[in-house]
Amino acid sequence: MPFGRVIHLFIKLFLIMFKANVIGNLGADAQVKESNGSKFVTFRVAHTESYTDQSGQKHESTTWIDCIMSNAESKVVPYLKKGVKVYVSGNCSLRVFSSAKYRQMMAGAQVNVQSVELLGGSTDEVPRQLVDANGVIHQIGKYYFADVKGVTLYSMSGQEFDVDRKGWVTPRQEQPQEGAQDGQQ
Repeated sequence: MPFGRVIHLFIKLFLIMFKANVIGNLGADAQVKESNGSKFVTFRVAHTESYTDQSGQKHESTTWIDCIMSNAESKVVPYLKKGVKVYVSGNCSLRVFSSAKYRQMMAGAQVNVQSVELLGGSTDEVPRQLVDANGVIHQIGKYYFADVKGVTLYSMSGQEFDVDRKGWVTPRQEQPQEGAQDGQQ
């Protein structure tokens, strides 16, 4: 067996066992896509490392990681917005591609997401305190989880939030009005 073939098989085996744990910020809102009747979610995470060298000069390096999550129905999807800090874990694959912009071969990482955790960020959509219809204040947990289930809660500005039967809090989505499909309102 030629040496190049051995190296290729070794790299292939290595990539099968390649796991990734990434902490970073989303570069844009996550997108739900569909292919062959299956829905999936795509998003990009920017992981930035910084250090100061011996001369006192600060250096920063950002790596962009493409993420694909097969569970498009996950309760975390509405919160995957630009700027939100996340922890992503999953199987990683590397790809090599030709960049028209830079006119050279480049490499990129892609994570097939097994789990994603919200760590906070600039676009927290759910306030930490919400009020029910009786005026009782409810504390909202770090991962948008409430101590009540199956109710509607309100922010101090009057925005509505739905709490499902498991306790997940999501901003109320506007329902399309009847006749809106026909251009009527």
